[in-house]
Order: sequence, then structure tokens, then C-alpha cells
Amino acid sequence: MSNPVEVTLLGRSFTILTDENPDDVLAAAELVQEHVEELRQMGTTVASDRLLMLVSLNLAGELLKSNQSKVDGVEGLIAALDGVVSQAEGLAKAPLR
Repeated sequence: MSNPVEVTLLGRSFTILTDENPDDVLAAAELVQEHVEELRQMGTTVASDRLLMLVSLNLAGELLKSNQSKVDGVEGLIAALDGVVSQAEGLAKAPLR
């Protein structure tokens, strides 16, 4: 069941129907608004639709970088574990004296 959530972006209120947690939707809107304010403080003067597009591209880029670093971290962990397993196999094959 969709819940209505009212968010405010660029001084305008929007009602969004969502199945997501309303607090998460509000937090996402707040994050977008924070990024809008950061761009405005840098002196960016563009139309609101372009401003939201810039924010969405910046956030998407951050998300992609974050996801890639997680993948790199997991792949590094797997490689390290493979090394440990290889060492353990080598020790298991070594003759006992």
C-alpha cells in the first residue's frame, strides 16, 4: 500500500506516493536539498530543473563510486583468503618430520 509523503525541494512541496519507509524518503529529500544548497553556495545560478539534474548526477556518481569500492574491497578480501587457503594447502602437503 502506497503512503503519501510530503517533501520540500527548492522551496516547493511535493506529495509522493511510495511503498518505502516515509523517514527514508524524507531523508533522501533532505540530502538532495543539502546538495542543492552546496551548489548554490558555490555561486551556481541555473534553472531549478538543471540544478536538480546536477545534484542527481553528483549523487549517482557518488553511489557508483561507493558501490565500486565495495566490490573492490570484497574482491581484495577473496584474493587474500585464496592466498591463505593456498598457504594452508601447502602446509598440509608438507611432510611431517
